Amino acid sequence: MIVNRPPWDAPDAASVSGAIDQAERLIARAHAATFALEDFGIDLPPPSAVSADADQLRAIAGLYFASELDAAGLIAAAEALAGMSGAGVPFALGGAASEVAHFWQGRHTRATASERAALFSRLFGTDTGIAAADHPGNADFETGMIELTEALYKLDETASNAQWGGVAQQARVRSAAGQVVDGLVMAASGMTVFMAQDLIATVKAAFAIFRHDDLRLALGARDTWGAIARGLRMARLPEAHTVLHAGRAGAGMTVLSWLADAAPHLGTSGAPLVMLDHPVIPAAISWLQLSLKIGEATAAPAPATAPAGSPWAALAA
Repeated sequence: MIVNRPPWDAPDAASVSGAIDQAERLIARAHAATFALEDFGIDLPPPSAVSADADQLRAIAGLYFASELDAAGLIAAAEALAGMSGAGVPFALGGAASEVAHFWQGRHTRATASERAALFSRLFGTDTGIAAADHPGNADFETGMIELTEALYKLDETASNAQWGGVAQQARVRSAAGQVVDGLVMAASGMTVFMAQDLIATVKAAFAIFRHDDLRLALGARDTWGAIARGLRMARLPEAHTVLHAGRAGAGMTVLSWLADAAPHLGTSGAPLVMLDHPVIPAAISWLQLSLKIGEATAAPAPATAPAGSPWAALAA
């Protein structure tokens, strides 16, 4: 039996793979900007605080993407699958065997679940139960993102200009953007870019496992997200609302990468900060809608048992 598709649309695997590549580029750009001066043998003026903040925000955008895919259960499911395979439990891994083996071999070199949880709590105020030792957590991130995305969504409300809305609407976006930027910059540390590189590499390796058709069929799943959800059930891990978090990952990264580009202009008030046809606006709407669905799904009771029908169903029983 094939696991049924959830009642909302899942992002297709190709688009998520493209988003992973985008996250890698954002992080690589931040890394290059952070360490470019070390390649010169002479003393040069340091970059301005504004440009440094923008570079750091690009890494944070990639980290947000990784945090949502982690919340989707991607890394936990891959670790569970690799752990069972490494322990000698027989699996019909097919073409995914080499990726699973590689993931198992790298288990001691990547960030642990606790380290990831502490970082995501620090930057995004994620309620992981684990806080960073040197920071209370960016508790205002979620409310700040709600205000920012709602301001972007309502940019054309009672608009006086067909291209950019109105002065009051632009002022609301600018104010909300500044609040999110301030919280993220204060929460970031010198390790942010390094952690971003490690985590996006982990996400990429984990996603490669569940994209394999052989593995998906063995798990009795219709698509990549169903395979991840089945992997979580096999390991007796909690429901992760996989599809919702996967959708919010890309939307949030788009908003935050736009924020990195907008950050240098937040202190000026002459020109509009964003136009009505900018791709950040539909991304903001998606982020708002998915956040609402995640809240509703979290409040709903989780399924008591895993669905039957897979060759591995006994492992989830």
